[in-house]
Amino acid sequence: MAHPSMIWLTHNTLYRRLVSVPLIFLTTTLMLCLAPLWIPLSWLAGRLFPKARSALRCLCFITTYLLCESVGIVVSALLWAANVATGRDRASFLENNRKLQFWWAESLRKAAEKLFRLRFVVDGEDALQGPAAIVLPRHTSIGDTIFPVTFYAKPLGLGVRYVLKRELLLDPCLDIVGNRLANVFLNRTADDMSSELQAIRQLAADANDAESLVIYMEGTRFSQSKRDRIVEGLRQREDDSLLDYAEKWDNVLPPRMAGAMALMDGAPKKDLLFCAHAGFEGSASFAMLFNGGWMDTEVRIRFWRVSACDIPHDSEARKALLLSQWDRVHREVAALNRESQAPNSA
Repeated sequence: MAHPSMIWLTHNTLYRRLVSVPLIFLTTTLMLCLAPLWIPLSWLAGRLFPKARSALRCLCFITTYLLCESVGIVVSALLWAANVATGRDRASFLENNRKLQFWWAESLRKAAEKLFRLRFVVDGEDALQGPAAIVLPRHTSIGDTIFPVTFYAKPLGLGVRYVLKRELLLDPCLDIVGNRLANVFLNRTADDMSSELQAIRQLAADANDAESLVIYMEGTRFSQSKRDRIVEGLRQREDDSLLDYAEKWDNVLPPRMAGAMALMDGAPKKDLLFCAHAGFEGSASFAMLFNGGWMDTEVRIRFWRVSACDIPHDSEARKALLLSQWDRVHREVAALNRESQAPNSA
């Protein structure tokens, strides 16, 4: 049985949206109306307190996020109304929602770039030029969730199907548009995960050649405390299959491979596209942005691809492949950090 606090989230779509949508509009209105107050106060706080040096920029980014949410909700409602009124085909309706999804992600990326003076350096563009793939990114920040869209799917005109945690349904844009498009919002607290994994397999099986699939194998954003707890848990369970890797991985969490394996089962002809990145380690949450975690950051991103013809059919061999590639993610992150710290770094 799911935790009692999750019942409202998982089973009551109408009630959830009756709370989340007005809350977004109310918060957006308050932030805009109170801007003459919080702009000078946050600017002053940034000058007086080192831990709040990015307070003004962070509040501007949060306001931008709220505006994107509000616009997204309104446009999603207009798309639904237009579809009902004109009787357009479902394909056109879904395509317009996909464009809205891309606009939302791209707007947040551009806002973060300008406000925090971010620089993105992408390596492995050749890996991005292949067919739609199963994308397996590192996850360390709220910012890296846009990488599969802005650096891969949008430039190539591909669709994106996500496997996401169900808690993200509290974001009304992700809730509304994410449930119109083909995605799976995973219930990570379920006692029996078989139905969740079957939904992931079906998501992959239904994907066409122009749709990529994205899953974050770590299951949550990386932090040193989470890494230490997971390693200690593996020691207590004497799980030697992962422990040797996990003890040396100091910049990634051990992967939860069941979801990726389900995607591979459902879409056996799709390549694997891995994404390692460095630069967002100091920005795992909005709260961490206040201390300047994103300011003047150079974010280095590296992609590489494993061809579908090189993916074994045997389940254990597939797990070994994922572990070896995740070990490469660990090594690539370390290399990217060294490159960003080099004296001649851009």
